[in-house]
Amino acid sequence: MPDFLANDFGAIARAMRPEVAVSSKVVLHFRYLLTSLTSEYESVDAAVADAYELWTDLMTDPERIAAADGTVLMDRDALIEAITRYAEGMPI
Repeated sequence: MPDFLANDFGAIARAMRPEVAVSSKVVLHFRYLLTSLTSEYESVDAAVADAYELWTDLMTDPERIAAADGTVLMDRDALIEAITRYAEGMPI
């Protein structure tokens, strides 16, 4: 059963959000110590998975996921929620 049927307003908002085109790259912005770093990925799912790994292994501070043109796709709060859902094995 899709999770939006369970009255999950966050899931409804994610379902309504336009999908990122498959061919476009996304950029994960994160902070390690005092340095701001970025990594480029093929999809938002791959960026969230790597953000989870960076967060648990290196204790980094994820900031946002943006499209290659700079459009913010997930702000800090949405990214933390997506990382939490990924850690629980739920859809992002």
